[in-house]
Amino acid sequence: MKNNFIKITLIFLLNFNYLSIAISDDFIFDVSELEITEKGNIYHGTNGGKVTTSNGIEITAETFKYNKLTSLLETKGNVVLIDKIKNIKISSEQIFYLKNKELAYTKGVSKAVTSEDIEINSNEFLKYNKLSSILEAKGNVEIIDKVENMIIHSNHIFYFKNEDKFSTKGVTKIDIEDEYLINGRNLILERKDMFLSSEFKTRISDTFNNVYELNDFNYLINDKVLKGNKIKLITNYQLQNSDEYFFETGFFNFKNKIFSSKDIEVKFYKEMYGEKENDPRLKGVSASGNEFKTFLNKGSFTTCKQDENCPPWLIESKKVTHDKIKKQIIYDKAWLKIYDIPVVYFPKFFHPDPSVERQSGFLRPYYENSDTLGTALYTPYFKIISDDKDMTFKPRFYDDDKYVFQSEYRQKNEKSTIIADFSYTKGYKSKLKGELKDSRTHLFINTIKNLNFDDFLNSSLETQYQKVSNDTYLKIFNLSSPLLAQDNSVLESFVKLDLENENYDFTASIEQFETLSGLNSDRFQYALPAYNFSSVYNNEKFMGNFNFNSYGNNTLKNTNTVSTNITNDINYISLDSFLDTGIQTNFSLFVKNLNSIGKNDSNSKSSPQSEIMSAYMFNAYFPLINNNEDMVNTINPKLSVRFSPHQMRNHKTKSSRVDATNVFSFSRLGLSDSFEEGGSLTIGVDYKKEKITIVNDEKEIEDFFEMKLATVIRAENEENIPINSTINKKNSNILGNMNYKVSESFAINYDFSIDNDLNTFEYNSIETDFTYKNFNTQIAFLEENGELGSGNILSNTIQYNFDDNNTLKFKTRRNRAINLTEYYDLLYQYKNDCLTAGIQFKKRFYNSADIKPSEEIFFSITIVPLGTFSPAPIIPSRVLNEN
Repeated sequence: MKNNFIKITLIFLLNFNYLSIAISDDFIFDVSELEITEKGNIYHGTNGGKVTTSNGIEITAETFKYNKLTSLLETKGNVVLIDKIKNIKISSEQIFYLKNKELAYTKGVSKAVTSEDIEINSNEFLKYNKLSSILEAKGNVEIIDKVENMIIHSNHIFYFKNEDKFSTKGVTKIDIEDEYLINGRNLILERKDMFLSSEFKTRISDTFNNVYELNDFNYLINDKVLKGNKIKLITNYQLQNSDEYFFETGFFNFKNKIFSSKDIEVKFYKEMYGEKENDPRLKGVSASGNEFKTFLNKGSFTTCKQDENCPPWLIESKKVTHDKIKKQIIYDKAWLKIYDIPVVYFPKFFHPDPSVERQSGFLRPYYENSDTLGTALYTPYFKIISDDKDMTFKPRFYDDDKYVFQSEYRQKNEKSTIIADFSYTKGYKSKLKGELKDSRTHLFINTIKNLNFDDFLNSSLETQYQKVSNDTYLKIFNLSSPLLAQDNSVLESFVKLDLENENYDFTASIEQFETLSGLNSDRFQYALPAYNFSSVYNNEKFMGNFNFNSYGNNTLKNTNTVSTNITNDINYISLDSFLDTGIQTNFSLFVKNLNSIGKNDSNSKSSPQSEIMSAYMFNAYFPLINNNEDMVNTINPKLSVRFSPHQMRNHKTKSSRVDATNVFSFSRLGLSDSFEEGGSLTIGVDYKKEKITIVNDEKEIEDFFEMKLATVIRAENEENIPINSTINKKNSNILGNMNYKVSESFAINYDFSIDNDLNTFEYNSIETDFTYKNFNTQIAFLEENGELGSGNILSNTIQYNFDDNNTLKFKTRRNRAINLTEYYDLLYQYKNDCLTAGIQFKKRFYNSADIKPSEEIFFSITIVPLGTFSPAPIIPSRVLNEN
């Protein structure tokens, strides 16, 4: 009864005023409502209030519960605990304070703020020991250090306030100034000295895509000094050109950009030199450097694939310097070792580092040997003139005072490019003609200007000039140029305008062609000018496509032979139609307008001539397909009817072979000034057999056997059609082609042409490819008879692979029509990912001007990336008896 009276009295008083009550020396309650139960041992405070202690603890909350027997104070609702002496503030929805142990801890999401502007956030609990000034946080903990601009993430963290030190347990991430990201475990941060350390594996990454992996480390954050053991540095992390550095121990000063280490190994990215199998790497017993240079003592370098054996080649150097300004790796007092045997000594040697795209300096040297010219040293030098200009100087020095100075100049601007290639040769003497030593030159220039015309997708003006001082100069010295076509017997100079519109294309040019043979008066041909206009019109109403093409030129050749030709083509090609029977058809209409005038030209009259011709073609196909589980069989009978009522120009002697692969094409003769005159019926059949295999539950179709047969039938012979096509006769040859993959080891391709009396094979071309284990042979046979020619060529290539590295290869070709073997090549070669060595026997029977028949044996070795070295022939070349 007495307790109830006290409760009622206290509640009544608290409805009007806050109640301030002291409980011994433990707490002072300033609350709106206070209820005391359990014989005065339990205190309940509600409706908000504050509790303070004599040792500087102040707690505000919505509700309080204090157990006097255990000295435990439980608070809830927007709780804030402040230690005014230690300057610590803790916030949470629930805080427990154990007075007799001076221990406070929270539940759920919590935050602690210290006087050092450190914020500690946790989603499980915070524990604060006032006596030891230790804060413990657990569960997705985040520490924000606003003074040092640092964020720490971990699941379990201790903060020792008196020592100003953090200690983490388990996985930890630290972000320092948005510059370094540290991933590790059990990290210790001594904040007074800004000293970070760990005895466990840690990864440190920076904003330059560098990643450091260390077994253990310590890091002075303010001084930016890192020390560690068993260090792996990855540059360009997760980028294409990523290198790996390994250090036994290392010291890195990121502020001054210097480092020192012991036992260093650098693994460059695998395709550094264009070989996927390479493992380019650099080793040293110690290393040091700064932001400009890196120095390795007792270094070695190789690109060879890494395994337990010694590498096929290795460069060992007393000192290796990586110059980051010049972007070069420089070797002092270096030995080139082949299978650990010293072979070549370099007092000084360098090559570009992996980051180089353009750099002035010497390129790979080469040793060349020619049976005509002798031995030469080829030492190209690349020079950067500016950001948009560079040059390659390519001198060659021969052993008998001959030399070639060749240079390539390149310039690329925003709207234009220029390439110039030129050379000068001194000291050459023709051995066959007995000439005195002379000098020879060449000059090639090409420019492309982007005109940026409105309403055009592309618009450009291209000019080119080519000139040599001697007909055989390019062939004898085997000069290569980006401006020289594969056929180096014809030079081409021109000015060309190229316009590309959405609806049409147009080119116009003036051109000069020079044939490097014959009389000076007959070797030049000019096109002044030439043009080509083409357009395609697609319209669903037409059920097909219209193509319009207009082209022409005014040519001058043989000094006084002039001809002007303008041709206009209009072609219509229908879409395919399908009959109910499965027959597939289409038809085409071709109209050509020829305009010409000439002087001293056998193909043009001296007065203007204009003619219109047309041609028509109808095609029909009847594909029959039979599928089963293992094979797809297709038989496709084909028929093509074509007709032109106009007479064609005389192309009787023109070389224009028609075969089974192009006989159904409208342009099978390759003529631009005529249609195939008269009417013809082309009939044939294609048969194809394909294998079906199941690989990884997916169906794959592989060609197995294919056969094509065709012939052309006419009402009468046509004299103007090329004779060697055989389609000028009433019944052309029977044309055939067969591809047969007999097995994984053997395949054959056969192309033939049989006279229509089925008596004479006028053309046979057989190519076989046979492989059995390590043996491979390829045999090619070509025979031409009758109207198709008189050629008879047999060639053979035999290769035997002793293993993955050792190969023996033999090649030969014999012209049976003149009973002459053209060449023999026998090569033994050793090859791995970084080194190729071979000994080769060559015998040539070719004879042309300064180029003579010869035979020789020589040795060559190619080292990636150092280049190819080919000493003088083991057996000197000698002139063969031409008879």
